[in-house]
Amino acid sequence: MKRKMVGLIIIPVMVLSVAASWAQEWPASGLYRIISGDYSACVEVCGTIHSPLPDTNQSYVELAIDAQSDTIQMAILGADRHTVFESSGSSGCTFFLTNGVVLQDHVQFAEPDWSYTVSNSAGGLRIDGSFGNHPFYFAHANVVAVLVAAVPIPTLSLPRLSGSGAIEFTVFNGRSGQTNVIEASTDLVRWTTISTNVFPSTQSICPFLDFQEPASTDLARRYYRSFSLP
Repeated sequence: MKRKMVGLIIIPVMVLSVAASWAQEWPASGLYRIISGDYSACVEVCGTIHSPLPDTNQSYVELAIDAQSDTIQMAILGADRHTVFESSGSSGCTFFLTNGVVLQDHVQFAEPDWSYTVSNSAGGLRIDGSFGNHPFYFAHANVVAVLVAAVPIPTLSLPRLSGSGAIEFTVFNGRSGQTNVIEASTDLVRWTTISTNVFPSTQSICPFLDFQEPASTDLARRYYRSFSLP
């Protein structure tokens, strides 16, 4: 049987380790609506431009907590509740955060380009931080988001090979009639949507989707991630 390196990832926008004893202190998985905050950006010599939030490109925050693997995942989404925020300009950057350090009352991200803090506040989820440096950077300050609706976290089965050698797996933990998106990558940097399906309305209990990618027979490495639309 032809060997392949396959990775399954659930919504890899912000992944960080979480101490199990603190997991219950975090908000529930779900979709949060941004109600206030400030976004600032500078590209080359334009000067700093401030914009109040929410706006069309930054209206929601999607938070996913996986208690079994002790991970938290987060994305800033547009008004369509699907498009992940991407900064403007020639050095545009999609809002992905990794390698967070979990402290008692917040999560801290400290890398050469990122410095972000995610915490609870009296009004909801709070986000503060910045990315980049001169001549390009963007920052979020006093961003507060409140819970709108719980969103199930997709669960992917272990990958398997079909009779033709294609990669296939099953997507669990959806809601009947809910739209699920599967994306794929060969390098964990560039992602492409390869499947958009709806969990069957005939499966009211534990709905699932079976997926197969015929094009994977010619690839040495393949990574997958999945998310469900609210």
